[in-house]
Amino acid sequence: MMYPDITGVKMKLSQLEVGMTVWSLSRTKMGNTTIKTVTLHSVVIKEVHDNHVIASWNGNAPRRFGETAITGWKKEKPLLIRDRSGSARLATREEKARILDTK
Repeated sequence: MMYPDITGVKMKLSQLEVGMTVWSLSRTKMGNTTIKTVTLHSVVIKEVHDNHVIASWNGNAPRRFGETAITGWKKEKPLLIRDRSGSARLATREEKARILDTK
């Protein structure tokens, strides 16, 4: 089974507006194991400037993020699938269609 790419479409500064909530995705290891998981954090945009934004990442105090940091952010909240082991991965197109059809 082919898993979706975590990078996807790159976000640009021109797409961001004050008050917007976007999503940050990253791959991390689960503790002292070889199991990897996808972590999802909310990012609230506070200010938008020419070459950076001031944003609150995961509810923390606002800080500056440059153009390279925002390329991995997503406009819409990604759908994650959890395994029995507790790890998470991005849903495939087929899984998204099946889940959204049942709602």
